[in-house]
This record gives sequence, structure tokens and C-alpha cells, in this order.
Amino acid sequence: MSRWPRSIGAAKPKPLLIGLLALAGTAIGLLAGPSDALAVDSGRLIEKDGQYVFVESQDPALRLLMDRAFEKGLITKEEYAQALKESEAHRYQTQAPFKLWYDRGFNISANDNAFFLKIRGRAMFRETTRFRNDAWRNPGDAKNFPELLGVFGDYRANRSTNDASYFNLRRARLLFAGHVFNPDFKYFVQMGFESAENAQTPGAANLLDFYMTSTHFPLFNIQVGQYKVYFNRSQINNTASMQFAERAPIQDAFTANGLNRRDIGITIMNDDELYPVNYYLGVFNGSGPLFTRYGAYESEQPTPNCPGGQTSGNPVPSPASCPTSQRNLNANLRTSSISQLMYTARLMWNVMGRPGYGEGDLAYSETPQWAVGGNFAYNPQINTSSNNAFIGIDLANLNWRRSLATFGNGRQLGWGTVDYTTWGLDTIFKYRGFSFQGEYYFKNINRHEKGLPCMQRVSAGAACTTYAPSLLGNASGFYVQSGYYLIPRYLEFAARYSYWDPDSGVGGDLIKQVDASINYFPFGVYDYQIMLTYSNQAMDTGGYAIGRSAPLPAVGPLSSTSSYPSGTVPLDAKGGALIDNTIRLQLQIFF
Repeated sequence: MSRWPRSIGAAKPKPLLIGLLALAGTAIGLLAGPSDALAVDSGRLIEKDGQYVFVESQDPALRLLMDRAFEKGLITKEEYAQALKESEAHRYQTQAPFKLWYDRGFNISANDNAFFLKIRGRAMFRETTRFRNDAWRNPGDAKNFPELLGVFGDYRANRSTNDASYFNLRRARLLFAGHVFNPDFKYFVQMGFESAENAQTPGAANLLDFYMTSTHFPLFNIQVGQYKVYFNRSQINNTASMQFAERAPIQDAFTANGLNRRDIGITIMNDDELYPVNYYLGVFNGSGPLFTRYGAYESEQPTPNCPGGQTSGNPVPSPASCPTSQRNLNANLRTSSISQLMYTARLMWNVMGRPGYGEGDLAYSETPQWAVGGNFAYNPQINTSSNNAFIGIDLANLNWRRSLATFGNGRQLGWGTVDYTTWGLDTIFKYRGFSFQGEYYFKNINRHEKGLPCMQRVSAGAACTTYAPSLLGNASGFYVQSGYYLIPRYLEFAARYSYWDPDSGVGGDLIKQVDASINYFPFGVYDYQIMLTYSNQAMDTGGYAIGRSAPLPAVGPLSSTSSYPSGTVPLDAKGGALIDNTIRLQLQIFF
């Protein structure tokens, strides 16, 4: 029998019956209590196409009563529609102003899903056992990962004894994600509370991410704020979905800005869930997180164009017209670099399926998943230090210089102002528990100050007597990694090899690393995992680094001596490869 008959009898309105039916429906809804809130028909947030949508419809018991009354001719079509309208309005007015539930995080929805908030927490607890060779005691590493201490950023070699064992809260994160106004206006905030393994001070709360994303136009999504730059694959991937306890050093060194994975800026991109080819175009400060170029400066004496920044005398080189000593009031000179920005581009083609950026095939893909990508970044006028005769000590850009040292680009310190042009190619393949991915990186380093840097003068303004033995070259490298789930979705074995040449202008400076990891996922998801990773790294100590390698200037007044007075012994006086064997046992909880 059709729900809507061709003709409706001229029955008189029955407002009393309508009111009773509406009241009955409301009573049924109230008596249903919590169980009613769980039914999709009575309204709740459901996930659809990666978004949370609020579904609200009429109570099924009231709908049944209304259908029966209409079929028996007790009410008209207009009365039927009016009763449903009034009942729905009453339910809307009496429902809770917000909804709260747990589903991979604490979820809050308000105003018919006009506002949605998901709160999550993540922690990585780790035990590390490390074995190093004697070269780590002497000479240690002063070129790739030097430590910069004090107000002036004095270079210190990274040295240690052979064995170490310690516990570490490697990552502790608090995340807030959701949308405001509608699901197409998203926000994401992430706080970090951890500290690095070799941090010399306790960790503190730190804002890692804070950005807004508009997805109103799938072909032109816009993201603005502070976040990971959409550059290379390993940079975009989250640490929660890695196959190893740590990234390989090369994956840190070839970020877009060369200083950090994160930056402040804007990105235009398309929806990577809708289109097989994805693009990302970004403009950023190029200075890393929570920092702008206006915070960077050069040290200058009160006399214009006379460099400053040392305890006595003049930095080298220094114009003859500059006073010999104006140290009491250094000026912080902000030059043309404050008007520069970093530009990035990435293009990715999902050849088969959508492998995403997570490492490993935890989903145990039933069909092959394959993607290839390429990326480009241009970050101009990074001042690695001002010219100085005293082991690279100066007052310029301490934040940039510490960032370069932290991310393994310490060899680039002391070369003045440089422009970074970074390229990369990557690919990933996943199928039935097997995964493979790899990336190739190349960084062109253009120095503004041409020629060999001067390291020694007889007196201020005099001709240079000692130059650096070589120029800084470019950097390149690659990594490949693969994994296979011995027990689908639960137990994985993975291996990785990385090769890094931090300076193509010299030899004997290669960094190679081999990693192997066994990963257990007790619930078949990344959120909970136990990881055991072994890493072997060989870091050669060859090559040259300004302020940390011979030749070095004399201490005190400038002189022509070629000897090394006390306090200026080259940090690489003794060579030898630095060998590091590390075992990391890690537990991750993401709730």
C-alpha cells in the first residue's frame, strides 16, 4: 500500500490527536535514555569521508505511530508533516547543548556539530643502551653535531665515553584537533613536553603546531600557521607511524629550511584523498618554528660597517678604517635578510592506490599501493655566523646556528651568509604487509662571500696570511628502508640504510647508518606499539669546519705565528671514524 494515497479525504483537523502523538514521541525519547543516544536515527556524530557529520532524524517509535495513524486515515498529510515538524523542534530544544564521547581521543561536539574538538595524548617511553668506540672520547664530533654553549655560542666538541644506558621520555604530546563553524574550517594544535636525548636542560612545554586549514574548495585547500612543511616524505610523516625509534640523521639534515621540520607560513594544496596527483605550494619565514628573520642579526660596532662581536680587537676581515676596539657597545644590525622568505613546492603522484605517508603496511593492503614524489625548496640569506677570528665565536644569529648544529648541518657554520636550494625525490610501495620507501636529497649551498675565508692576519686591516684550506661544498645523500609483517598487522620486521655526504668539497667525511627494528602492535594499530631498534652509525671525521679545524688563529692580539697557543688546539687534531652502536627499546601509547 502506498504511503501517500492519490487523494486525501476532507477529514477535520485533530489537534488533540496530534498533540498526544507528539507528546508520546517525546516521552518515548526521554524514556529511551542513553540507548537512544547511541542510535544513528536519533542523532549522533558519524564519520563520513574523513569528516564528522551530525545525523539527526525523527524518533523511530513516533514515526511508526504517525505512519499507522496516517494509513488508517486518522490524520491528513498536512497534519502528519506538522506533527513531525513540531516533534523535531521540541527534541532539538530539549537535547543537550553538547555531546561528549571517547573514540581514539576525547571528543566534544556542540551546536549541531558547528564546533568539534578531539583531544589526544601521546607518549613514547624509551630505554637506550649505547656503545661507542674510543674515537668518541678523542676527538669526538665537532663538525656535524657540535654543541654551541653560552651567550656567544662557543663551539664545543660532542664527546663521550664508550658506554651509556638511560631512560628517556622521548616524546610527550598533547593534541587538539577539530573544526569551527563547519567541518571545512579545521584547526590543529600540538604541544610538546619532551627533551632530546642529549639535552642539557630539562624539557619544557613547547608549541609545536598551531594552524588552521580551509577545505571548502578541494582543489585549493589553504593552510596557515606553524606546522611541518610539506616537503619531503620523511619530513611530513608523523613520528607515531615510523618503523624505527628515530629518524636517520640524513632525514633531519635535509629539511626545507635546513633548520627544522617546522616553520611559519602558508600552503596551498589540493585534497590528497580526492585527486591522484597532489600538489603543495608554500611560502614560509624560513627560520624555523616560533622565530622570524627579524630576530636574526649581525654583530656590528657602533661605527657603521665595522663588524663586532669579540672580546678584544677586530673580527677578521676588518676594513682598515674601522677602530681597533669598540667592544663596549655592539650594535645589532638587521640587514636585507629580514625581507626574505622561503619558497617550497611538492608534487606527488599516487600511481596505484593511496599509500599515504605512514611507514610500513600496517593495513595489510590487498591491492598494490605505490606513489612517487618530488620536492623543491629555496631558503635565501641564512647567516651562519659573522666573520670572526676567535674560533667562530660571535653574537650573530645564535638561534639559527644552534638549529644547524642540532640537525647535523654543523659543517655549514661559520661560512657567512648562504642560500639553500634543496631538491628531493621519493617513492613508496606497499602490498600485503610488505613496504619499501626511499628518498634522494641534494642541497646546493651558495655562499655570498666568495673566495677562501681569511683565518689569520698580522694586524687589523693587514693582508691575510692564512686562508681556509678549502671551500664549503654541497650536500647530498639517500636512504632506503623496507619492512614486512611476519604476523599481519601485529608483528613487523624492518631495515634501513642511509648514506650522507655533508660536504662534497672534501673527502673522508661520509656518514653511514644501518638500522634494524622489530615492531609489535598488540591491537593492530599504530596507537599502541612496542619497538626494539638497533642502529649502527659510522661518522668519518675528515674534512674542514671553520673554527673547529686547523688552521686556527692565535689567541689575543693578532699575530703571524703559525703555532697553536694554549686554547686553540684543533678539535680534529686526532682523526678516526666515530662508531656508534645503539639499542632502543620503546613503548608508544597514543590515546
